[in-house]
Amino acid sequence: MRYRDHRLSGEITVFLALVISVLTGFFIVLIESARLQLIRMNIEALMDTSLTSCFGEYDRKLFDRYDLLFIDSSYRGGEEAGIDSVRKHLSRYMSVNADYTKTDCTGEWYREILCSASAGIWELASDRSGEVLKYQASRYIDEYGSHIYTAGIHTNKAEIDGISRVDLMGEWDEVLARIDGYGFPLINPGRIVREMVLDKDDLLKGAHLSTAGFSDLPSGRGLDEGNGAPDSGSRTGSDEAFIEYLMQKAGCYTEFYEEQMLRAELEYIIYGKENDKDNMSLVIDRLFAIREADNLRCLRSDDARIKEAEMKAEEVTALCVTDSFSVPDETLTELVKESIIYAWAYAESAVDVSTLLNKGKCPVIKASSDLTLGIEDITGFTSRLNRSGGRGIGYKEYIGVFLSETDDGLRRKRCMDIIEGNFRMFYNDGFRIDGCVDYLKASVGLESGYGYSHEITRERYYE
Repeated sequence: MRYRDHRLSGEITVFLALVISVLTGFFIVLIESARLQLIRMNIEALMDTSLTSCFGEYDRKLFDRYDLLFIDSSYRGGEEAGIDSVRKHLSRYMSVNADYTKTDCTGEWYREILCSASAGIWELASDRSGEVLKYQASRYIDEYGSHIYTAGIHTNKAEIDGISRVDLMGEWDEVLARIDGYGFPLINPGRIVREMVLDKDDLLKGAHLSTAGFSDLPSGRGLDEGNGAPDSGSRTGSDEAFIEYLMQKAGCYTEFYEEQMLRAELEYIIYGKENDKDNMSLVIDRLFAIREADNLRCLRSDDARIKEAEMKAEEVTALCVTDSFSVPDETLTELVKESIIYAWAYAESAVDVSTLLNKGKCPVIKASSDLTLGIEDITGFTSRLNRSGGRGIGYKEYIGVFLSETDDGLRRKRCMDIIEGNFRMFYNDGFRIDGCVDYLKASVGLESGYGYSHEITRERYYE
């Protein structure tokens, strides 16, 4: 009888064991690779979220008042302004978002810990002498705002540039001196009005004028600087849009906001004096120069009014000329007529300037019908002051022309003065325009509890 051998050789078992061990290794590698990729993806998501959160902390008041988007690195006065404050906020967001002990079960999958956070490149509102701020302001006008003033500024500037300037006061005084040299007492309207010439304070009576509340405004101090942005050369705003922005956002003598460090903000941007009175004095000088030149032109081209001046001069000189007078009476009459024309032009100009300062209007180039004073009114011109009305353009439109002639570098610096001064006085005494961040390129490094580390760099800016 023969017996079969039932012992198994085990080839299949060994084969399966080998296959399973290979597959197990493959799956382990696959799972670990997936873990690594997910860790990297999660770090990128954490960085994007955290950096976006930083830029979401733009100063809301700055946006509401000036339509500008910047991170105020003083965080409404709670911290010392500077790029380190922004970096700390980024680190805080990264740490909180990466804290796996406060997340759901997926946190165990990553076990990430923040190791480092640094601000590599950043740009501030004040960089390039305010070009960054100008760029944002210009983009606001071009994309979201409207051009209300610039077309009129071009037209008005062309008209003002076309006016031939005169030294009215100097010429007037010379004529009066020649009349006085004849030694006759004359009741001359030209002399009467000359003695009534206004002090500038007379035109500003009742107005609340201010002085800059800070001595360390941006234009007068050394500013912190960023270290640039990759495309900073292309981030420049247009002059025309920036002028429009200033006309809409800054106050002036006749249109001002309640919360202003200075009442005459546009005037400050033009002339840069630390108080309203000095800036307004220069504005009044400029307005008088324009109005005197145009009114004198208008009077000299009006035959009817020239005839009225001649008749008045004859009336004045007839009272004093005698047979013994050695100079022909027509010479004295002509001089008196000239003094009356100068007085008439000045009185008309004083009424014009006062009307503008009281929110009225006045044409740049007058027609005869636009003259408001008759020859009998010139010695009583002060009774016509402090009134509104009229036609033409208003005070702010004249200021727009002056603003367009101001150097752009001064416009940018003084605009920063206005914004910073207003914010420090009314909203946040720790606010600094050179603490406002527009662009940030930051790097963070994280380590995983599974032995992996990863560094990532991202950039953000307001667009």
